Amino acid sequence: MPHPRILIIEDHPLMADAIAVSVQSFLPQAQCVMAHRLQTALEFLSSPMPWALVLVDLNLPDSQGLQTLYAVCELRSQGALMVLTALKDPEVQEACTANGVVFLNKALPSRAVLAALLNALHKDLSFPAEPLLAQEAPVSHGLPSLSTQQRLVLAQLSKGWTSRRIAHQLQLSEATVRSHTREVLRKLGVENRTQASQLYLQWLLQKASDV
Repeated sequence: MPHPRILIIEDHPLMADAIAVSVQSFLPQAQCVMAHRLQTALEFLSSPMPWALVLVDLNLPDSQGLQTLYAVCELRSQGALMVLTALKDPEVQEACTANGVVFLNKALPSRAVLAALLNALHKDLSFPAEPLLAQEAPVSHGLPSLSTQQRLVLAQLSKGWTSRRIAHQLQLSEATVRSHTREVLRKLGVENRTQASQLYLQWLLQKASDV
């Protein structure tokens, strides 16, 4: 699965971004597509291109609960289908089981959700220990000390982007991006981009789960 396509059906932008950053931190080649309404999601699902994973929140602005589940199941792709919801309804869980859908509750630790997502994409994938064994205490470290520009650079680093691509995206010189990167590593107290991305990922997931 060289370039897995992932459809994230989630009406909360911060949560959707957190999921995308999570996956792309470990699978930079993954292509994450967002749908904030069921109608948009159904349009994506109707396309002939396959989806490696469809992740759906059941409560959307234009559809709720089992109605959302059945609509997505009707057009489901050959890849994995997962529900990530705050609902604690036994009927919903039973419906997921009956339709071969993985059920995940948003109350789960972020590392457990991430492990389930990556496992669905590739059962033999090995996970770096640090983010999945992270403590449950709030993660901030040196993040508050970063400037706005440095946070923007860090956000792009977390996507696995090169300095050249970040420079083009933010309309900066590569030298400036490299300078910001060095400052980010110093302020976060980490040795490389991967560690910085992991801290940012943990922080973003916690911010999303607090909403």
